[in-house]
Amino acid sequence: MHDDLIALIDRFSQIGSTMDGGVRRLTGSPEDGAARTLFAQLATERGASVITDAVGNMFATFPTAPDADTTVLCGSHLDSQPTGGRFDGTLGVLAALDAAAALLAEGTPLRHNITVVNWTNEEGARFQPSLTGSSVFTGKYTADFALGLRDRLGTSMGEALEAIGWLGEDSLGLTPVHNLELHVEQGGHLEESGVQIGAVTASWGVRKLTLSFVGAPSHTGPTAMPQRRDAMRAAALAITRFHDQMEAETARLHWSAAKIVAEPDSPNVVASRVTVYFEIRNPDQAVCTEVGDRFMQAITKDVAALGCAIDVATDEARPGTPLSAEGVGMTLEAASALGLSATPMLTITGHDALALAAVMPSTLVFVPSVGGLSHSPLELTHPQDLRNGGAMIQALLRRLTA
Repeated sequence: MHDDLIALIDRFSQIGSTMDGGVRRLTGSPEDGAARTLFAQLATERGASVITDAVGNMFATFPTAPDADTTVLCGSHLDSQPTGGRFDGTLGVLAALDAAAALLAEGTPLRHNITVVNWTNEEGARFQPSLTGSSVFTGKYTADFALGLRDRLGTSMGEALEAIGWLGEDSLGLTPVHNLELHVEQGGHLEESGVQIGAVTASWGVRKLTLSFVGAPSHTGPTAMPQRRDAMRAAALAITRFHDQMEAETARLHWSAAKIVAEPDSPNVVASRVTVYFEIRNPDQAVCTEVGDRFMQAITKDVAALGCAIDVATDEARPGTPLSAEGVGMTLEAASALGLSATPMLTITGHDALALAAVMPSTLVFVPSVGGLSHSPLELTHPQDLRNGGAMIQALLRRLTA
């Protein structure tokens, strides 16, 4: 079974493969459509019924309890970052698919069905915000809100999903009793500590600030320098101030200014609006809020001195989310039974399991990432760690449905 999992990962890695060994499968792209089609085909062949909801979430239900109206959700996502690796998200979907098919094939009636899920736009690479599909499922966002999200070229998520044939209208129709997700760690804790399995207890807090620096368009040649209201210069100043402040903070922080959008995006026009995506992470959400407030106070006067203003496009606080304590205990027990070392740990990154924790018990399991590297073509998890993850998911699904 677990070698089949590795073969499946290899197969999916060809969909959207890049020359540097990575994967590019943005939500609503033809590559996303091809991965969805293959997932549906494989799930159907293995005995599942597959439906798609209004925002493209895919639910492949294996009838391990045909007379029950309950199910255990298990899965992750098939979309990737522009510079994605082959394991991020995909491992969780395929390990769930393999495990659910194996349990169905055993023929032993269980208490709950198993639904393998591919959540739409987990990454938030093409359409923001991230965790979109799972957040619609929990009621945090409406379907209309999600379908109306637009990429840089103005295409909506609804239009993109419709174009690839994966805009559905069905609903799950079963009551989920637990959610389970396997993921590569995307950090270095497990590798550095020599531990094989991470039982995630909660997430770090994060503050996401999307700031638009607003100036005025003018010709880059003849416009006198004192007359210019250069939004690009204001954004550059803010980014520099941001990094300087974060490095000087005493709190344990992870931070980034990872995306910038300039308008009108012409080399001969002084930028009139430049939008920058800032992010601050810490185990304590209150720290993220306090640090972000001081950053905003620090840049406001300097940006105004350049003749520019600041529009706050989004200011999102995501508190640290606790995951199922029962699931953590079950993960540690299952690892021990399989002869694997395991440890409770926090996650710095966001996952669909965190969104789902708002409405049901949710469990997140990690396997090591070599070098802690992710969102990169060089992302790597060793084959034995993949096998361990597959064994864990089958063991946990057995416990959750018995």
